[in-house]
Amino acid sequence: MMVDLRYESDSTCVARLEGDLDVTVASAVREALSKAIERGCRNVVLDLSGVAYVDSSCIALLVWLNRVLEPRDGRLVLAGASPDVGRILELSGLLRVAPVVSTASDEHEALSSLEIAPTAQEPSWEQGLSFPADTAQLATARQRVIELIAGLDIPESTMFDIRVAVGEALANAMRHGSPGGRSDTVGVVVEVYEDRVAIVVSDQGCGFDGTLPESSDLYAASGRGVMFMRALMDRVEFTTCEGGGTSVRLEKHVDRRTSIAHRP
Repeated sequence: MMVDLRYESDSTCVARLEGDLDVTVASAVREALSKAIERGCRNVVLDLSGVAYVDSSCIALLVWLNRVLEPRDGRLVLAGASPDVGRILELSGLLRVAPVVSTASDEHEALSSLEIAPTAQEPSWEQGLSFPADTAQLATARQRVIELIAGLDIPESTMFDIRVAVGEALANAMRHGSPGGRSDTVGVVVEVYEDRVAIVVSDQGCGFDGTLPESSDLYAASGRGVMFMRALMDRVEFTTCEGGGTSVRLEKHVDRRTSIAHRP
């Protein structure tokens, strides 16, 4: 196994793995990544395009990375996995429960997803919506949000990610963030920037900071919504609204080669 580690910035590194990732080499890979994390790297791209075989030690390595990077507000992006390796990752269930782990088709896409800087510039345009906190209206609310960005030439796969994440945020706001039931209102603001789309969903509940109880139970009755949001979007931030309630901000990077700044 060859490990080619390079730093894209003080906080982001790329580890390109070549060969079989099994129990005989997993500890060496972990040691190399541990040194990078100690140096300050909190966003890790694992380029798996050169990996033909993985075993359970690979899953253990990824579990360790998730545990180490999560308190650092970091990200782990698995890039370029072959269909066979991807199937093993899927069978493990890790991608469904690890909050900091996501996948990308290649290294370029992985790094692009990590390039979102703190939102400083003004959006090219924004629009607000409001909905009654009625889950019977969930599909309609979800569709109205998606219709606002439907004309921005966003790839279909990216639109699907946004649809699922927004749906989870709306469902949580209606089910858990609306103590007054249908009399409460869920607010949505869609912001469009040159390189990203942001959707902010706000409720009138008692507040939630996005922290889930520690659990490895794949069959838990709740908690997967936040995991999906974090896995599908490039940034997820929970804040407490002034006067109460929770606001969750979902951001998705859009390839800078395609301008999305125009209003549809």
